[in-house]
Amino acid sequence: MSFDTSKISKLGFGCMRFTGREDNTIDIEYISKMIDAYMQAGGNYFDTAWAYPNSEAALRKALVERYPRDSFYIADKCVAWTCCNGPEDLEKQLQESLENLGVEYFDIYLMHNLGGVRTAKFEEYNTWDFVKSVKERGLAKHIGFSAHCTPEELEKFIADYPEAEIVQLQVNYLDWDSPSFRERECVEIARAHGLPVAVMEPVKGGLLADPSKAVKAILDEAMPNDSYATAALRFAASVDGVYTTLSGMSTVEQVEDNMRVFADFQPLTADEQDAIKRAQVAMTESGIVPCTGCDYCAKVCPQGIGISGAMTALNYYINFEDPYAANYQLGFVVRFNAGKKMPSECIRCGACEEACPQGIKILDCFDRIEREITPYSRKNVLMRYN
Repeated sequence: MSFDTSKISKLGFGCMRFTGREDNTIDIEYISKMIDAYMQAGGNYFDTAWAYPNSEAALRKALVERYPRDSFYIADKCVAWTCCNGPEDLEKQLQESLENLGVEYFDIYLMHNLGGVRTAKFEEYNTWDFVKSVKERGLAKHIGFSAHCTPEELEKFIADYPEAEIVQLQVNYLDWDSPSFRERECVEIARAHGLPVAVMEPVKGGLLADPSKAVKAILDEAMPNDSYATAALRFAASVDGVYTTLSGMSTVEQVEDNMRVFADFQPLTADEQDAIKRAQVAMTESGIVPCTGCDYCAKVCPQGIGISGAMTALNYYINFEDPYAANYQLGFVVRFNAGKKMPSECIRCGACEEACPQGIKILDCFDRIEREITPYSRKNVLMRYN
């Protein structure tokens, strides 16, 4: 069965970061309002995964139980490199996902996050054969894989998994031509093989929704009708071969802002493309940490350190050059809000760096936090701003 993407909305709803309440717990009533706004504006594609905490169950309540099954598409995923001890766990994940969602089939079923050292577990458990069996049993209409990988790895995946019908790749203007990520090359490879691309991380985990002051100045002048988030989303959605661009929306306002642009989507103009190129240069020169908040690092950290929260605080410092406020953010997002341990409690095992799909030198970032941020106490920041 060929994969007809023509009926899929250009903006997909990424369901990794559902919240809704001030304490970051899931509020089904609020999520329902977000989904209503999205669907009423023409959206119909939802991306979830067994590994996303409470995401599938929330979708069941807010979407599946409230809308006809043929009015939306669901993409789900299985993971082998964490929380999986053998092939039997893949079947367990599958059945749990179907039950959590309350559906009889997925529109799309993917292997979740191939690339780097993570690939070995997929191979060890013959995960692709399992994914093919899911389609053969009628439990998925289409199959493929998501990957944070090099172009060379992607070529191998496509050769090894010839039945793949789609590929999900990271695309954002910060990393598009980065020698570390080589996103342009990956998309070109997928397009050359006729594989439609679903885009993940187009706003870089929210980082591009609040870029550096230099980037803001460029975008304010060239794209005054776009928020910083929609400018990033439009860049990804304008790439040839992309059938949908996922946005991890967490408020009704974000849904409305994004759908305002995507209900009548217009690719970037030549002038806007030029502005994005200048923003790429300015962002690269700012030296921000390319953390997306996926928390794959946290899943393997034996100390329970709030790694993504620490990266958020470091980027706050880099963007705004304010160590006092960054220190306050560090304590709030890591210790107070997430209940995690601080970077100072790291035992330097390096497991986080092996798991990071962005290739971030996390231990070096911890060193910088200890050197440039933690000496500026919360007491001092409160004195400074009061």
